[in-house]
Amino acid sequence: MSVNRRDEALNELAEAIREVDVPAAPTIVRASVEPYTDADGEPALKAMIILDAPEEGGWSAEFTHALRRQVNRLAAERGLDEHVYVALFTEEEFAAREHADDLREEGSTHAIDQALSRDRQDGS
Repeated sequence: MSVNRRDEALNELAEAIREVDVPAAPTIVRASVEPYTDADGEPALKAMIILDAPEEGGWSAEFTHALRRQVNRLAAERGLDEHVYVALFTEEEFAAREHADDLREEGSTHAIDQALSRDRQDGS
């Protein structure tokens, strides 16, 4: 599969995930799919799905299993033969993750800077 066709297939998969219909499921707010390498070093895909907040015990096992199964079926229908790992987030969890990524990308040493500052204060 060409790079352009693969990118198109990943975008189509993300769109299809946003429209998945699982009975009694929370609303899918956002979905994206990207290339991924699994723990064995094998090529895979990672779907990051942002959902409405779960009820008080979290999302049900039935729901998460059904969603993962449907996501992998949708990938196969689009000619993507890698396994799709599914990561579920609430909007708040995803925002916190993005903030942490922003700090890493900026080369942030905030935690180190704080520890050094405390050491200086303790030593003075």
